[in-house]
Amino acid sequence: MNLSGKNVVFVAGFGGIGFEACKQLMSRNVANLFLLDVMENPQALQHLQDMNKKTKVTFIKCDVTDKNSIKNAIGHVVKSVQYIDVLVNGAGVIADRNVEFTINVNLIGLINTTLEAMPYMDKSQKGRGGVILNIASVLGLEPCPPIAVYSASKFGVVGFTRSLADPFYYNRSGVVITGLCPGLTESPMTANPKISDTFEYSKPLTDKIFSAPRQPAAKAGEHLVQVLEMAQNDTLWITDRFAIKKVEHKLFWEP
Repeated sequence: MNLSGKNVVFVAGFGGIGFEACKQLMSRNVANLFLLDVMENPQALQHLQDMNKKTKVTFIKCDVTDKNSIKNAIGHVVKSVQYIDVLVNGAGVIADRNVEFTINVNLIGLINTTLEAMPYMDKSQKGRGGVILNIASVLGLEPCPPIAVYSASKFGVVGFTRSLADPFYYNRSGVVITGLCPGLTESPMTANPKISDTFEYSKPLTDKIFSAPRQPAAKAGEHLVQVLEMAQNDTLWITDRFAIKKVEHKLFWEP
């Protein structure tokens, strides 16, 4: 997809990977960049706007754990520009001791945002096609014992992403569904010195996972925008240790 002139909605665009991806988007001359986040960041917003005066950057307060908040935010976007061409679902937390919050942010919020935006992207309804990119994780492809709840939420993201990418939906909607699975990446979420792991006694496993080599958020953000531009339906991409590679899907069962 040529991103020039497109309307982009980025959920959690002030996060580590999200903000770096948004900086990349500003170099693509998108028409509008909407940042949906629970907290405003005026300095970050101004930094993005200063990068390219041709792109209009707008912050909309949105709590992905609240369906009404999602509905109002998407409604604001559509009222402003009519069409959504790109949606990036980037909200995420590591908070295993708060099961409901983890699942609500990482999975349910992502699902509700996608379903709310889809009619305004679906060319058979009110849209003109586009791309939805869900940020999952390598821990949604492989189990992660020390943060089992986080891993479960990201497995859910992978399942939801691949299910909506079925050709039946794509042929009707013209909306590409794809996903990015970051490995350990420098971000506020992974920089927390006290990761909320599954059990108090998970610490040896937690320390092992979070001592793995990390890549900078800027590299993951660069890869995210590359995936948007490739716009290949039913694909997942791993960004890890400065490299990007396509996930090879395996068939385990079919009806």
